[in-house]
Amino acid sequence: MVAVGHLFGYGLGTIDLLRVFGTSLGDSQFKQLTLIAAFALLFAVSVTSWAVEERVLVSTKYVTLFWNLINSRLNLRRDADARSGAVTMISKILRTTWHLPDRIRAICWVQFWAWIGWFPFLFYSTTWVGEVYFRYSKHVNVEDSKDTLGDIGRVGSLSLVVFSIITFAGSVLLPWIVQSPDTEKRAFTPRPPRGIAPILTVLNQYKPDLMTAWMISHMIFAGSMALAPFVRSLKMATILVSICGM
Repeated sequence: MVAVGHLFGYGLGTIDLLRVFGTSLGDSQFKQLTLIAAFALLFAVSVTSWAVEERVLVSTKYVTLFWNLINSRLNLRRDADARSGAVTMISKILRTTWHLPDRIRAICWVQFWAWIGWFPFLFYSTTWVGEVYFRYSKHVNVEDSKDTLGDIGRVGSLSLVVFSIITFAGSVLLPWIVQSPDTEKRAFTPRPPRGIAPILTVLNQYKPDLMTAWMISHMIFAGSMALAPFVRSLKMATILVSICGM
């Protein structure tokens, strides 16, 4: 669902919204996109709040009696706990952070440095693609554009549309390609149809596990970012951004 939402949002970014709505939603592409995104978020949260119901499993009467009992016993210690609660929480987080298992610590370090790369990609990839287009396309002149920022956003959003399509396809296909963590714990033996059983047997032998797929994804992203300084065309910039969707 997130990939579909991204696809819809980036698709709107490729449209000249000033021509569609005029200046009724704002005098620039960015303002109109921001307003549309705000309304979409408000609609999604409203539908979720209306549709989702929580089931009360404990009677309110017993909950009230329980909390009255707890409050009567802890009333004298409340002020001291309020002062020490934040300090205790922060110290516990720091202590846990510095004493993580080696494997978990390695994963956290990888994710930390990976997100340093993903942060500028998510925020500035459209700007980068648009600047490549205006800088290296000989038939385009920035001075002729009436809305340079909007044009850059529309050109860059087109690459993110392809990025979202690949992300959506990956979210659908990868669960079938990557080996499930509970494969070795199955309580049954899969019995596919005889016609495709030999093919599935061969494919299952080459299925990567989650760790391998995770490593490959980081390698693809790192390779794409390493090639970014050498991009000199809109097509190559779009290809690099699209590859990151994998």
